[in-house]
Amino acid sequence: HFICGLSDVNAVINETAELTCKLSSEDCEGAWFRDGKKISPDDNFSVTNDGAIHKLVIIRCEEEHSGKYRFEVDGRKTEAMINVKDPPRFNHADLRAFTEPVTVKAGHHAIFKLQFLGQEPVKIKWYSEGEELLDDNNNTKIEKSASHSRLLLSRCQRKNTGEIRIKLKNEHGFIEAISQLIVLDKPTSPLGPAEVTEGSAICIEFRWRPPKDDGGSPVINYMVERQQVGRNTWKKIGEIPGVPSYRDTDVDHGRKYCYRIRAVTAEGASGVMETDEMQAGTLAFPGPPGPPKVVSAYDDCVNISWAPPSNTGGSRILGYVVEKRKKGSNLWSVVNATDELIKVKKYAVKDVVTGMEYEFRVTAVNLSGVGEYSNPSEFVFARDPKKPPGKVSNLKVTESSYSHFVLTWTKPEDKPEIQDEAKGYFVEIRPAECLDWSRCNPTRIITTSFSVKGLKSKNMYWVRVIAVNDGGESAPEELANYVLAIPSPVRPKFTNHKMKSFMVVRAGNSVRITVNFEDRRHSVQRMDPQQLEKTC
Repeated sequence: HFICGLSDVNAVINETAELTCKLSSEDCEGAWFRDGKKISPDDNFSVTNDGAIHKLVIIRCEEEHSGKYRFEVDGRKTEAMINVKDPPRFNHADLRAFTEPVTVKAGHHAIFKLQFLGQEPVKIKWYSEGEELLDDNNNTKIEKSASHSRLLLSRCQRKNTGEIRIKLKNEHGFIEAISQLIVLDKPTSPLGPAEVTEGSAICIEFRWRPPKDDGGSPVINYMVERQQVGRNTWKKIGEIPGVPSYRDTDVDHGRKYCYRIRAVTAEGASGVMETDEMQAGTLAFPGPPGPPKVVSAYDDCVNISWAPPSNTGGSRILGYVVEKRKKGSNLWSVVNATDELIKVKKYAVKDVVTGMEYEFRVTAVNLSGVGEYSNPSEFVFARDPKKPPGKVSNLKVTESSYSHFVLTWTKPEDKPEIQDEAKGYFVEIRPAECLDWSRCNPTRIITTSFSVKGLKSKNMYWVRVIAVNDGGESAPEELANYVLAIPSPVRPKFTNHKMKSFMVVRAGNSVRITVNFEDRRHSVQRMDPQQLEKTC
């Protein structure tokens, strides 16, 4: 019997087609039939079997090969249809040549042509950037035949650059091919407005944006002209490399200038982009840089960094000068000389004395000179980094109420080379139902006790304390149990210390004893007289 029978096949004319079936036995011999006629192997048909798999191959399909095919074996059979179709199709070499971009100069003609195969009639349509092209006998001409089509685009313009597509369709199928049209032209004008990046008494530097459309060719260079405001003539400065910026050092102090710029490509020069007036300005010094920040400190070196000034004075920053001052002194000393400017926004100050405390400031230098000084940095000791302190000990709650509790602890030990002295503490709490810790004191405290306030009555809180110094934070020390926001239990006590230890009364008389005492809930209590009144 058949494990897998034949299936219908749609074949393409002049290509191969294949029918395959699989039997349950490898020893069976079968026969192939087309429209009831037995098929014998020849130049058109190839019959093979590989064990239980039997195969019929039509080597080159023709229209007459369409029909019903049957395979018979031991009185059993399986059938399928082969439909030979003739859809539009391209020769691979022709298609490869068509897909190569067509490049023409503006005003010239562009030609696209492609041969094809397929059963007639074949509908042919051409498209440019998705828009169908029609034969208008003016700028667009389309030729069609049974085997090829040709598109002629006359007097191409830069705007015609884009995708060219041909679509073919007949009753058997559809196919399309894509090419590209590139129309080369002069670039458009450079884009303004020009931005002045430096304007000083000795130079004007500015930049602009490249042309929006380079015309299909890269910008090789720019042509620059200059006019002094108040004059009618333009001076040709020349061509500069294709970077959209220019630095003019041939200027007179206080004069104003305008510039005209053209982009140049292999296709020619663009139109003109004219700048606004630019002045070779007076001396303008830079503003203050940001206050220096201490990055790290050691016995023999302090590393600092800073932000550049927001006001450069209209010219580029040439470098920076750093000064230092010892704590308690009024004298600032220069770290680097003005002829040895610092080019980057960081510096390692090595002229320091171990154990001394310093602050630093920075000034920027531009073409006009030295600018304003920054605000000074924070004071820093010239010493090797501290080691974080150890954990606090003996952490406990000494007092509590519905809204606060008081913590105390013991300062961690100072162990040389292991842990340095603690310089402060942070207290953190978290409600029992929360996983995040919140810090109770935003700045470190130096005492070894702290009152945590703002609690919710009868809520449970976890508590921990962290020791800190210049080397960092210690590991947190946490209470073993949560803290409940309720008053601490207190033993009641007597408040009247003058009460007599005995009383003398006549027999048969009544006696009343008043006892004053204090507890957490009541400041003064009186015992029930009925409980104490007794006839003696």
